[in-house]
Amino acid sequence: MSKNILAVILAAGLVVALPSASVLAEAAAKEKTMTPQQLKMKECAVKWREEKTKTGTKGRAAYNDFMRGCLRKSPA
Repeated sequence: MSKNILAVILAAGLVVALPSASVLAEAAAKEKTMTPQQLKMKECAVKWREEKTKTGTKGRAAYNDFMRGCLRKSPA
């Protein structure tokens, strides 16, 4: 008897879990590609992390100055 109840509970759990998995898969499929500006910002953020560890620079003002200069540079 308890095995039947356990089987019903597990089956109900799978039915509830399947739609949420399909929703996640659908959301991943609809993921937008990044714009060129977003890609450039991402590259500059990586460069900032490298610069920060190399020089020990801190602060929002330093970050803003670095990003401003990085984003103005023409793509290589």
